[in-house]
Amino acid sequence: MEIFKYNTLKVFLEKRTKSLFIHLNRDHQSKNNLINVETIFELESLLSWTAQHIEINTIVIQGQNNFFSKGFDLNEFAKLPDKRFQNIIEKFQKVIYSMFFLPQTIIANLQGGGKGPGLELAIGADIRIACSKNSISFDHLKNAIIPSCGGVGFLSQIIPSSYTRNWLLSPDSIKNENLLGSGFIHSFYEDNKEGEFLNQLLEDISKQSPISRIQTKRSLLEAILPELDRTLTFEKKFANAGMALKDWKRQLEALEKNEIPEFLKAKDLGNLLKKERHEEVH
Repeated sequence: MEIFKYNTLKVFLEKRTKSLFIHLNRDHQSKNNLINVETIFELESLLSWTAQHIEINTIVIQGQNNFFSKGFDLNEFAKLPDKRFQNIIEKFQKVIYSMFFLPQTIIANLQGGGKGPGLELAIGADIRIACSKNSISFDHLKNAIIPSCGGVGFLSQIIPSSYTRNWLLSPDSIKNENLLGSGFIHSFYEDNKEGEFLNQLLEDISKQSPISRIQTKRSLLEAILPELDRTLTFEKKFANAGMALKDWKRQLEALEKNEIPEFLKAKDLGNLLKKERHEEVH
């Protein structure tokens, strides 16, 4: 049963297992499921509603057309004033942070894959599943953007930091054995078994004691909460500094012209950070 009327999301409630399905559905005709400003505000509104409805056992977040998300709509974000862009990034970070506190068990179904900031949304899930045939990569650097919504701090709390370092600095798609071995993906399903696999998982969760399930999730949060809170601060600082240099915009412009982008030199970031420290002192 579909509930709510959003522009970038489709929301369904499955009564039998008390499961809420959230489909990323902004660009209906493609597999990109790009996240824009409206998507972030709609996710914030919907997750705030679910926090008040503890009778819902499970939230499933997935994309339309068998693909999770290729990340941000940078063409839209490029039109925003710098301060507005920074505020939107911070809001998305807080949306993902809030997922750790929700009483429901959250499943991110990555289906055929995901990329960049789209995968950061999946970090907030408790369980991540995917099709065995997938393309998953944290390709932020390919687009000259900095992981700023949990891709550094949150990710390092759910998988070993050595994987985080490798995946963020490498442009390659991640092999299934590494996705599974790291704990980022908990289970794979075959392409023609998605519905059967997901239904069984939701059925098993629905049979759990609700209070025990909620308390277990809250207890697990306590172990990582100090680092999650610290992440909110340092990721914002590095992201704002890096994004202010606008290399991501130079990348977009170069792609449109089929040219090689001319990025700023590393010392420009150093000068910006020195300026920020000076302003903090004074």
